[in-house]
Formats: sequence, C-alpha cells, structure tokens
Amino acid sequence: MEPKKMNTSFLYVAILTILLSLGLALFLRSSAFAIQHVTVQGLSLISENEILKLSNGIQGQNLLLFDRKAFQYKISLHPLVRSVQFQRKLPQTLVIQVTERTPAALVVVTKGVLEVDSEGTFLRRLESWPKKDYPVISGIELSETVGPGQNLENPLLTAALRMLGQAPPELVAQIGELHVNAVKQITLFLTSGVEVRLGQANNWEDKLKALFQLISDDGYTSIQQGVRYIDFTAAKPVIGR
Repeated sequence: MEPKKMNTSFLYVAILTILLSLGLALFLRSSAFAIQHVTVQGLSLISENEILKLSNGIQGQNLLLFDRKAFQYKISLHPLVRSVQFQRKLPQTLVIQVTERTPAALVVVTKGVLEVDSEGTFLRRLESWPKKDYPVISGIELSETVGPGQNLENPLLTAALRMLGQAPPELVAQIGELHVNAVKQITLFLTSGVEVRLGQANNWEDKLKALFQLISDDGYTSIQQGVRYIDFTAAKPVIGR
C-alpha cells in the first residue's frame, strides 16, 4: 500500500504545481499589468511627443510581455535616437530611456546646413543657423538625396570627424571651421580668425595638444592680434604674422 500512497502524493504535487503555474501565467497576463503610464527620459534634442508617437500602441499592452524588440526598432527609426532601453515600474508604468545622438559638426550644403554626429550620421537639416555653434566642416560634397538617419559614408567627412574626436574639448570650442581637401589635408580656422595648417595624418592627438598648449600660452595671447596663421606641417610649428 505504501507505493500507492507515494504515487498519490506525487500526483497531488504535480497537479498543484500545474495549477499554480497556470494561475501565475493567467495573473501575469491579466489587466493588472496593462501599461497605463508611459514616461520618457534622456531627452534633450527630441521632444517627448515625438517618442510617444513612435511608441504608439504600447499603452494597454502587458508590462511584462510586450514586444520590446519591435518597439525598440520603431523608436530607433528617429534619426536622433542612438539607443532605447525600457524600465518597468510595477504594476502599470513603463519608462522609455532614450540615448540621443548628439551633433559633432555642421556641414554646409546647397539647401541649408546638416548636423552630423561623431560617426557621420546625418541628424537634421537646418534652414537657419543653430543656436548652439559646432565646428563647420567644408570641402565636402554630399548628395542632395541623403536623408536624416543615414550614415553619410564620406571619407573626407570621416577624416574630419576623426580629427575632431582627437581634439581636446576646449580646443574644439575654438574651432570655427575645419576644411578638408581631396587628399585629406586639414586646415582649421579658429574663432579668433587664425588659420592653422595641420596637413595630413591619421593620428592628430600630439599636434592638437601642442596647438592647444600654444594658443593657451601667455606669450602667444600677447601677440595673438598679429598672428595670421600657425603652420604645423613642419617638424616644429611656425607662427606667421
């Protein structure tokens, strides 16, 4: 008789486990976890309304079971969105955490100005000058058919952005224009009006650090008014007056 008791106990446990699992599954799928509130964090350039429009249809879905990948894809279609993460706040609130693409430079084209990020992604076309200045990259020709969100995949633009990425932030703030020619030789025009001839390279860090140290030196600032150019193409920088 003892084996029968054991079999009966095992059957009871199995049935109870199945019922608990079924109850839990039904509970998790119930309206108790339906998304009622959606908030967006991490925005600076994008309006919250734009993100909420892209996530249309998410309200009412189950907070624990909604298709995250599908909504990440939809929101990432915005050209200024770099990445999207979701944070669940039980029982009915979803937080959309957005990481934005930020402008690194401006490219002047026939019909306005393009904002591009450090990876060469076309962010926005502006009809007027932006409130916040960024270095202007010149010497580049782009197709008029490119659209926001596309990577421009231009080797001259890539070279210019690489150089900006290696510059100290304090120096970037003083760069008004960056001109790159057909063989990727780069010339800077500082906001002070001084031309800086950098020449051609892949690694700019040493030159850019030396440039920043030079223009920050008290001796240079005392003669800055008469400086026309700084030539870094030679072994040592040459100041032209």
